[in-house]
Amino acid sequence: MAVGKPVSRRSLLSDPARVDAHRIRKSEHEELPELTEEMLARARVRKG
Repeated sequence: MAVGKPVSRRSLLSDPARVDAHRIRKSEHEELPELTEEMLARARVRKG
């Protein structure tokens, strides 16, 4: 950790226990669009 750099205290703004408890239903898969090569080419990976 860098000395003198303030520590970020960002909040997730969600309830992790509720997210973990959610079970994905088949109908939810149908809502998601198919990923295309163009979408993947625009993707950015951010480390937090």
